[in-house]
Amino acid sequence: MKRLVCSALAFLPLFTACGTGSSTPPPAAPAKAAGGTGAEAPAKPAAGTAADAPAKPADAPVKAPVDAPKDVAKEMPKETPKAAAKVDMDADIKTLMAKAEQPDENIQIQHVLIAFKGVPRVANVTRSKEEAKALAEKVYADAVGGADFLGLVKQYTNDSAPGIYPMTKAGRAGMVKGFGDVGFRLKVGEIGVAPWEATASPFGWHIIKRVK
Repeated sequence: MKRLVCSALAFLPLFTACGTGSSTPPPAAPAKAAGGTGAEAPAKPAAGTAADAPAKPADAPVKAPVDAPKDVAKEMPKETPKAAAKVDMDADIKTLMAKAEQPDENIQIQHVLIAFKGVPRVANVTRSKEEAKALAEKVYADAVGGADFLGLVKQYTNDSAPGIYPMTKAGRAGMVKGFGDVGFRLKVGEIGVAPWEATASPFGWHIIKRVK
């Protein structure tokens, strides 16, 4: 009997080690290196993805877009060109001749002569008297409108350019009467017309500007 008990006690450690009810789990397998097989560690999200970006507060203020600089010159209203004032040469002649002469003893004038066929001492002119008056009205309107007077002389005169003559009150009788009648009534810079007249202005229409 004693021998049987001793034998049973000798086999107890074997039953304990081989038992199926072991409560200790096996250790976890270590993670494999990249490219290996078996269970691997979960991948970490790549840097810079939406997962890494901080969340934007829901009530962040929205910035209004900045307006592009405006072209001020384009936005300014365009000025409407003013209509040229109508010039009545005959009326202006009457108005000027109703004025008293200036007190100056010496003046200098520049003129555009518009002649017509048949006037004395002017050759190679083919326009009629009516055409000459119409051209005189145009040149006068251009002159009082601010056109370059010397340019008008060069373009239209039947005298020689620049058409400048000095005059004195004492010696005015030696020149065309219309020259003195108009010239001495003008202030420096003003423009007038000596119209054709058989004795006072026999060569045609003189558009006259006082320059001194």
